[in-house]
Amino acid sequence: MIWAKAEGCRVWDAEGREYLDLSGGFGVAALGHRNPRVMEAIATAPVAHALGDLADAEVTADLRRRLPWPAKLGVTGADAVEIALRTALLATGKPGIVAFEGAYHGTGLLALAATGFEQFREPFAAWLPGPVHRYAYGEDPGPLPDDAACLIAEPVQGRAGARVPPDGWLEALRRRCDDAGALLVVDAIYAGIGRTGEMWPGEGVADVICVGKALGGGLPLSAALFVREDLERVWALGPEDVLTHTHVGNPLACAAALVVLEQVPGLLGRVREAGERFASAGWHGAGLMRARPGGAQSAERAGVIVLPAGLDGSLISATPPLTITDEEIDEALSRLG
Repeated sequence: MIWAKAEGCRVWDAEGREYLDLSGGFGVAALGHRNPRVMEAIATAPVAHALGDLADAEVTADLRRRLPWPAKLGVTGADAVEIALRTALLATGKPGIVAFEGAYHGTGLLALAATGFEQFREPFAAWLPGPVHRYAYGEDPGPLPDDAACLIAEPVQGRAGARVPPDGWLEALRRRCDDAGALLVVDAIYAGIGRTGEMWPGEGVADVICVGKALGGGLPLSAALFVREDLERVWALGPEDVLTHTHVGNPLACAAALVVLEQVPGLLGRVREAGERFASAGWHGAGLMRARPGGAQSAERAGVIVLPAGLDGSLISATPPLTITDEEIDEALSRLG
């Protein structure tokens, strides 16, 4: 299917057929497709491109001030993970990564090494960094290996199918990291910015929180947030930034992000309420990060866009705009049957 138009929670294909979008573009369209405030911010931005790490646009500097902790910005979610994992190496001098089965952290080689889906890793196994120590998601891994620089965990697993760990799990991981002298990296790229009903999942325990997807309001933007603020200093490695991109801190994406950060906090209660509507229809998960058994192709034929999910691909995932109405939820669920 080719999308020809998108507005709010609906999209239209090239033949003019309308669909209810329960994917939110992989959770990117948190405020809905073509949100008027986001579109205005993009259209009126006085600078379209600055100089990456050499010179911030004014709006990029504004975003840095608006974020709750110091941040190193990226373009993709995998960038944020890459930054976080490299921060751990710089801070500890140790190479090991503790990760979990069912994790999805991106497809750049370092992020891919931590990812738990074998079908993504196997073709590139010869090139993957490591060592990576992998454990069952939601379980206490016990004492961490001696070489562990960090432990990376999703507060709710997205691609694996909205898997929610037991209460207190992140706190247990915090204690394991403290005992091992390792950093705790919380990958909230999917689950954060309101998706599960929280702005910054893991903020009470994490050393670094990775955010992306919803952050840019539809434009590519991510960030590794240094909750432990001294970690920002490990990147002071000389006059040039040793990990950067041409489009770091893109002004258009930052202008959209300021709208997101202004509006999403007011939607958190609504996200939890809407999530219960999915839960009552048999969808597990948290907030508006939901999954149930089904097939994405059959959902598409019914006029609903969902994402395939689950370790074996047997689930469908719903991560709709946080602005979705009860009527739109009911219409989508009715179409899905």
